[in-house]
Amino acid sequence: MAGNTTFFIKAAEQKITWKDIFSDVFKKHSREDGERLFVAGTALSTPHEGQMLSQWKKPWLFARVGLFGLAFLLIMLVLVQSGGEVFAYIPLMFVGAVLVPFTILLLLWEMNIPRNIPIYQVLIMFLAGGGLSRIITLIMGDFVGSVQTYWAPLTEEPAKLFALCIFLRNPKYRYTLNGLLIGAAVGAGFAAMETMGYAVAYGFGNLLLRGILAPGGHVVYAALYGGALAMVKGTEKLQSKHFMDQRFLVYFGIAFALHFIWNTPIGLVSIPIFGDLKFVLLIVAAWVALLRILKQGIMQIMRISQPLGVSAAAAPALAPENLTLRAVSGYYSGGVFPLSGNRLVFGRDSKQANIVFPSSTPGISSIHCDITIESGTVMLTDRNSSYGTFFVDGTRLTPGKPYPLPPRQRFYLANRENLFEIE
Repeated sequence: MAGNTTFFIKAAEQKITWKDIFSDVFKKHSREDGERLFVAGTALSTPHEGQMLSQWKKPWLFARVGLFGLAFLLIMLVLVQSGGEVFAYIPLMFVGAVLVPFTILLLLWEMNIPRNIPIYQVLIMFLAGGGLSRIITLIMGDFVGSVQTYWAPLTEEPAKLFALCIFLRNPKYRYTLNGLLIGAAVGAGFAAMETMGYAVAYGFGNLLLRGILAPGGHVVYAALYGGALAMVKGTEKLQSKHFMDQRFLVYFGIAFALHFIWNTPIGLVSIPIFGDLKFVLLIVAAWVALLRILKQGIMQIMRISQPLGVSAAAAPALAPENLTLRAVSGYYSGGVFPLSGNRLVFGRDSKQANIVFPSSTPGISSIHCDITIESGTVMLTDRNSSYGTFFVDGTRLTPGKPYPLPPRQRFYLANRENLFEIE
């Protein structure tokens, strides 16, 4: 965790704030720091899961890009206002539409602790995802017909969701932070194209207001449910059941509600710059929700990078060589647990279990089940859990009876949301 120890301690306690995340913005950074960022995500530079925390640096580049873009935008604006440079119109429209959404996108790219998505793929998602979601919105609009502006979420949010699902289907995107980034890329592309459309239709005066309000718009909406969908999916293939998961539905509902209220003609109090107090409050609400799912994504990486950092009662290595336990879905989704101790205990009791679930996890007993190594064989035993331990075919384990776990065997605790696999 080099250099970020305090940050991750606060993250483990769910106490990080945006101030903690932005604390490196004004620090001095070398050209080499930037170069290391831009080569991230390749086969040669993506860190191993155990190295993700130690190699990650807090975000700073997004602020530099944002300030440079703002300076460029002001220069173009002066040229346009002076009337002496007609060729400044196109750069003004493009940068004005792209600047804020892309700056937020870069922030979430830097927050992608796994560092498994290179910048060129982010740009592809930005362009292709934004374009596809705009096309789908237009097609859906033809079916829905003319509706009030505040019903725009009925077409726009499903369109962005469809586009981000195309990218999220890739099995390597199994982390919550991946979903946040992919959703932000699609949302940023959608927002930029929409703003350019407004500038063409209604003039350049629209650019400034839409740029100011962009932090509360499409980028954050799509990031919220993109992150939630990745959290639910884990290492599984994207399936219809994931869209019915409460965790996804909550964040999709938040995004939809924020978008709906934003578009309603009802205001609160007129204020300078933002136009109405309503927009300020909605931006704050969106970033509170974004911080919440960011915390969940960071915690997921911490669990994965420190697999028994839960409570480590490690014993001498007795496991068959190269076998590990992977969490396919649920609280530990994406986590890899080496079978290096003589017992892995699953449950809610942090004093006895070393794979500890939150007390609010449905169906998990205080001591639910355990994995032991007996004569070189991995064995799974249910410990009289209330809701049972099951093999993936639905067979319930008899409490107290050890069952062998060969490689590729899957089992789950209480329900399929807590699915594990021997690898």
